[in-house]
Amino acid sequence: MLRSLPNALTVLRMASAPAGAVLMILSYGSSEGRPFAGIDLSAFQEEADALALAAMILFVLGALTDMFDGWLARALNAVTRAGALLDPIADKVFVAFWLFVWVWILPFNLMFVVPAAAIIARDIMLTVIRLQRLGQESVPIPVSFDAKMKTTAEFITLALPFLAGVLAVNGVGLTDWFFIEIWMSFLWFSAALSLYTAIRYLLPRKRA
Repeated sequence: MLRSLPNALTVLRMASAPAGAVLMILSYGSSEGRPFAGIDLSAFQEEADALALAAMILFVLGALTDMFDGWLARALNAVTRAGALLDPIADKVFVAFWLFVWVWILPFNLMFVVPAAAIIARDIMLTVIRLQRLGQESVPIPVSFDAKMKTTAEFITLALPFLAGVLAVNGVGLTDWFFIEIWMSFLWFSAALSLYTAIRYLLPRKRA
């Protein structure tokens, strides 16, 4: 039972992303009077703050599972083929959903859309490649140090809007342009790391 906990944490991270994303969309859409896909969200206006808090809790829980599932698997000697495959996929699902939320919330700008789309497209491509290689290798290729740094940068990028919100609630407001410039810088840095790690991942296969 205990040996299955690492994979359970990985699945929790994968599930927390769409759940948290929906809650944040409901919160922002209702508080700002902004429909989503033509759906009026004003019915949730009174619960907007609670929904945002629940979304942040799910984000934090999901991010924490990324720190502990791999460590726990090694500590319990419970590293499995399924876990090695699911862990990076869970990271990609987590990043994709939250990127979509923040890009939807911020004013439409190609400076946000382009790096976010590049990250998501890269993750989809590498996930497809990993799935195609099932059965061709005894153990899925482990996540590299560079890829872990990429994921860390992406998680920090996704956490910044929550940090700005917490600061605002506590009277430390950031001007919109200042926060957006910082967030955009982190987003482009994450996109650059994402593409770099994709190239590092693909080049050995081209030489093989």
